[in-house]
Amino acid sequence: MGVIIMLIFLGVIVYLLKISSRKETKLLETLPVEDILRLLEDHVDFYKAIQTPERKETFKNRVIRFIQNVRFTDVDTARHTLLDEVLIASSAIIPLIAYPDWEYQNIREILLYDDHFNLDYQVNEKNHIMGMVGDGAMNDTMILSLRALREGFEKKDGSQTALHEFVHLIDKADGVADGVPEYLIPKSLIEPWLRHIRAGIIDIKQNDSEINPYAATNEQEFFAVISEYFFEKPQLLQRHHPQLYEMLNRMFKRYP
Repeated sequence: MGVIIMLIFLGVIVYLLKISSRKETKLLETLPVEDILRLLEDHVDFYKAIQTPERKETFKNRVIRFIQNVRFTDVDTARHTLLDEVLIASSAIIPLIAYPDWEYQNIREILLYDDHFNLDYQVNEKNHIMGMVGDGAMNDTMILSLRALREGFEKKDGSQTALHEFVHLIDKADGVADGVPEYLIPKSLIEPWLRHIRAGIIDIKQNDSEINPYAATNEQEFFAVISEYFFEKPQLLQRHHPQLYEMLNRMFKRYP
């Protein structure tokens, strides 16, 4: 009897795995790949600037895989579109363009609000939170303002909320968000990197820097904010902060 029960149990497991596999295949088949490609070409400057067809294809496939594996949930009156999913997925892939095998293990769902929100998740244009990475019971969740997401791609002013939050996830991948992404930075560079962060925070607090003052909050926020600059305005960062630029380039391997 025990053997029969075990065989039945194994049969159920195999059946469920087959259903799961069929669902994944169906999802992949029903994704509007041509629409995603068009949206990348029309709205994501980073994608358009990629030089080789092979790297463009890789970027597109990683965007599709991200959309396939992450749940996008509208909250209250928010109504997101396929473009929003493409922008979010692109924000996830941009900082990891040089790491084609990287898969986010710490994000399963993205909650989308119409506008900025506060710590009580109340939405109002006067509130200041544009995005955040969940913790505790929401450890695999990200929360984003749709307005902030869209403005990040439209204004091109060095502020990119979604990318900022994904840099937090990269930072957090080693177990702690502390401004030191241990998967990207050689151990020999950790101390120099921390010295640059702390010097940058001091400059901001003394009003001797054009970097967004929010970067002075702590080491992890400095890393996320300066990464926005690195990908949005690399020439400006290189001109004003060459050492920070060089350190970030060694991490993200973005520019020759």
